[in-house]
Amino acid sequence: MSKQAKKQSLLGQAQGKRPNRRPTQKRTNPTANNTVTHSTPVVEEKSRSKAKWLIMGILVIFIIAFPKPKLLTYEKLGLVAQSIYWPGLPGVDPVLLDSTLYPQPALERNTLYLCGDRVDPKTCQKYQIIEQKGIFSVIYKYILN
Repeated sequence: MSKQAKKQSLLGQAQGKRPNRRPTQKRTNPTANNTVTHSTPVVEEKSRSKAKWLIMGILVIFIIAFPKPKLLTYEKLGLVAQSIYWPGLPGVDPVLLDSTLYPQPALERNTLYLCGDRVDPKTCQKYQIIEQKGIFSVIYKYILN
């Protein structure tokens, strides 16, 4: 056989293999796979976005609904003290974080009663509230102490 015959026979074999392939299936499969892979991240991104909004909504409701602590500066007979006051929840008594006494506030009258016993009002001492500060002052004081 000559070189041209070998080349033709080799070319004929290579050309013979090409019709056995199914190019239409290969072309459709990659596009179908691409659509599936692109739709999955979009769905995941939407669910993550919804989860973020849900968490933010819950935090906003939590911040609005629950009482926030206050930094109270109060005095009696020239003795000035500063404490973190948490007004409590329904069914939970208010608390001064640095005291074992039980607070009974009258914040609208700038008065704070600190009692040794919850039941006996004779154990209460009356203090004048000088200043009330918000949550950022509470965080600042809590971190420093």
